[in-house]
Amino acid sequence: MKTSLFSIFAAIIVSVCCFPSTAQDNAQIGLSEGAIARIGKGSLGQIHFSPDGSKLAVSTSIGIWFHDPHTGKELELLQRPNITYPFSFAFSPDGNRIGIGVRAKKRNASGSSRYSVEVWDATIGEAKETRLGHLHGVRSITFSPDGNYVASVGGFNNTARLWNTQTGKNISIRRMHSKGINLVVFALDGPTFATLGYDNAAYLWDGKTGNHKLTLTGHTKQVSSVVYSPDNKTIATGSRDGTIRLWDAATGNHKTTLTSGDGSVTSVAFSPDGEAIVSGKENGDIELWDIRTEKLKTTLTGHTKSIKSVAYAPNGKTIASVSSDKTVRLWDASTGKSKAIFTGYTRINTAAYSPDGKTIVTGNQDGNVHFWDVSTAKLKTTFTGDKDGIIFNITYSPDGKTIAVVSSYNDRVLLRDAKTGKHKATLKHFGLIDTIFLILQNREYDIYSIAYSPDGNSIVTGGDYYTVEKGTVYLWNARTGKRKKVIFKGPGAVYTVVFSKDGKKIIATGEWQKKTRVWHAETGKELTPTPADMPSGSKRLLHSPDGTTTAQVSQNGTVLIRKRETTLQKK
Repeated sequence: MKTSLFSIFAAIIVSVCCFPSTAQDNAQIGLSEGAIARIGKGSLGQIHFSPDGSKLAVSTSIGIWFHDPHTGKELELLQRPNITYPFSFAFSPDGNRIGIGVRAKKRNASGSSRYSVEVWDATIGEAKETRLGHLHGVRSITFSPDGNYVASVGGFNNTARLWNTQTGKNISIRRMHSKGINLVVFALDGPTFATLGYDNAAYLWDGKTGNHKLTLTGHTKQVSSVVYSPDNKTIATGSRDGTIRLWDAATGNHKTTLTSGDGSVTSVAFSPDGEAIVSGKENGDIELWDIRTEKLKTTLTGHTKSIKSVAYAPNGKTIASVSSDKTVRLWDASTGKSKAIFTGYTRINTAAYSPDGKTIVTGNQDGNVHFWDVSTAKLKTTFTGDKDGIIFNITYSPDGKTIAVVSSYNDRVLLRDAKTGKHKATLKHFGLIDTIFLILQNREYDIYSIAYSPDGNSIVTGGDYYTVEKGTVYLWNARTGKRKKVIFKGPGAVYTVVFSKDGKKIIATGEWQKKTRVWHAETGKELTPTPADMPSGSKRLLHSPDGTTTAQVSQNGTVLIRKRETTLQKK
């Protein structure tokens, strides 16, 4: 970007959802050049309070959003180019630097992708240092208390890395975890750090030499979280076995066990005064524990899916939580009441303009369908999507009265009323016997593309048995949902299908040595492609029917809206 990463653009305010004591969500900060609005804030990753407590940082697939921890208002967006997934990150103790895990541009000798830890200047949003060293995605990052060391872990390749931030020297760490590593945490007053893997133990290491010190064993299922107490005398571990164990940080001796209720413990955090522990649960509950009495104080409810992480604000008055339900919540630590809810964190896979060009409908990673006003970028309404899977494709009927929704993990297309969301028909590709046959033959089927005929009477779908490298093109009755004809069934996945403008031809692309194939829409006879049959445009770049705007479905899971003339000038 030509502008500063921390510049706040005056743009359209997107109201995704409003809550008491919470400002409207604003996804329009840090728009790329030429964009007039953004739909979505990227899929949700990790949360951390800044050391001074002035900001709550949330990592997403487009960068790090900074929120006011009191009101929930978006303050800034630290964008990292080419990020397409939520990433791990950590503040340095002084808050002036941020370490983030990214995919590196360099590759190793075998050609495999490598991953890196980049250290950014948090005040200007520029990279200062890059540390290579992981063959798999960076799962966790932590700074030493003095800021002189950075430790990171690389997931399934079972490696931890430790760097001296002053010299750049890499300190080797002996492999200990048998099933990979997913979390690293430094002690608060010294050079020791702890790692967790996919086993039932936590490991303690010397943060200057990389030598193994202690192993904490006793949990009966995977240890999911580890944290040091503020006085550095106690370590707390949360486990899938539903317990929180407290350990002597110096000796590794077990001190006591807090037995949680139903559900695995996914995350734990100490209060700044060390007198309480907050734990996140797989069932979406958040529990507050009194350390002195070893009793459960209260349970915070509101999240609808598993808690990914919990954190205390430095002043101890606020608790932040992030959940698989795609929301971040702020809670009053003393009363347990909800203070704010951050929404809009979801991955958008597909989008389509309504025929009148006034609405954009999006299909999301969470299976929901959202309708947005193009002129204001405000959310108009939401339909609950197909419960069976992620939405991969979506399109309007020519009259704008119906939307066709393609979901993953099934073999059907749902036709729904575009105003009410009411189910109208289902294009079901296989019956029960066919489905059983597919399972027995270890074959899986996906639908890649869908299109309406210009008159709205027919629908064409393109699919793929991707375990046997075969594709399909089917023609359907758009009113009844019944299949009319098998246009193609043979070698090569089918990626796109469209009708010609006159509706007489079906045009498809796929794994046919980059060829375009054409069939007669009524007879199914294959025709010789002509220059006019060559597909134009892209599934990810949409042109509004009135020609005034374009909508680009970005790789990072958001939609950027631009004025049409701006896009044309840049070509």
